[in-house]
Amino acid sequence: MPASGLDRVDQAVQIAGAYFESRNYERAREVLSRSLAEHPNDPGLLAQHARAEYLLKNYSGAARSAYAALSAAPQDELAMRVYAASLDALGRGHDALWMAWRTVIAHPHAPLAYRVYAGLLRKSRHFSSALQVVDEELRLDPASPDALVLRGMILTELGRIQESDASYRQALTLDPGNAEALNNMAVNRLRSGKFAPALRGFLGAAGSDPALGDLVRRNIGVVLRRVLALVTIGAGLLGFLVAIAAGMHGGGHPTAALRVVIALITVALIAVLGWLRRAIPRQVLASVLRKQYFVAVRIAHAVAAVAAGAWITVFPGPLAMVPVGTILVIGALILFRVGLYIGR
Repeated sequence: MPASGLDRVDQAVQIAGAYFESRNYERAREVLSRSLAEHPNDPGLLAQHARAEYLLKNYSGAARSAYAALSAAPQDELAMRVYAASLDALGRGHDALWMAWRTVIAHPHAPLAYRVYAGLLRKSRHFSSALQVVDEELRLDPASPDALVLRGMILTELGRIQESDASYRQALTLDPGNAEALNNMAVNRLRSGKFAPALRGFLGAAGSDPALGDLVRRNIGVVLRRVLALVTIGAGLLGFLVAIAAGMHGGGHPTAALRVVIALITVALIAVLGWLRRAIPRQVLASVLRKQYFVAVRIAHAVAAVAAGAWITVFPGPLAMVPVGTILVIGALILFRVGLYIGR
């Protein structure tokens, strides 16, 4: 017997669901669109179509499909959730919050409804309320890694970093490859000035989910900027000492003690630059430097300072190293001032 219209709708939703699971959102939308051509007013199809449009970042199309689904079934939970998220993506934050609140009221036992509401409250900077809402989601679904990640993000905003880390660790216990938890824990490390753990966390997040590549590269760029800001200060100091040592040598004064200091700073800069080179894969580093030219300039300045420091450590002259050291000092001052101006 031929399948009924309802059976065909169910089949389309199931096929689309498989595509959703594999993140093939374009194919999911195609399947749903074909089914909608035969059943244009089916609220289930419209809600799933809205979901596909939202995941494809077509937020206006998602909002239209969700609104159409709600016209036929005003209490459809998926349609309400997608409509709230789509309104927010379209810049209608107040309307999105209202719809998310309505979703929670209409579906008090639906964990995902609470997550959308908590996320929008966090975005609106209502952090305490967002924490209460996400805790309610976790009461309903305590084994949700995504809810734990959101809770960790909210706790970070509240300045409760240790609790935030605990939430991320709990999420990783449930889902060891959760890239968002790895990335966010690394952000906490970065804020605490723990650059090496932060860098390992960002690289781990990229390995778990290549889709986070752009975010990870930006975060690695932040690590580089923070580390290299300190390196620039060291390179400026090294340039100053190089100029002093070269001048003293030219005047016939002993420079042995000063050259030992120069050697120590040079070795320290080499160690930091070497650590960055070893810690960051070559392709990742090249990708970051292509988009962050100022970081590349800082590295070039540091390498020049290392070369000057190494030279003076071995050969105390000639007098021409005085202007070299002076240029390094001026370069460090310029880099420091420009870095403050552009936030790098």
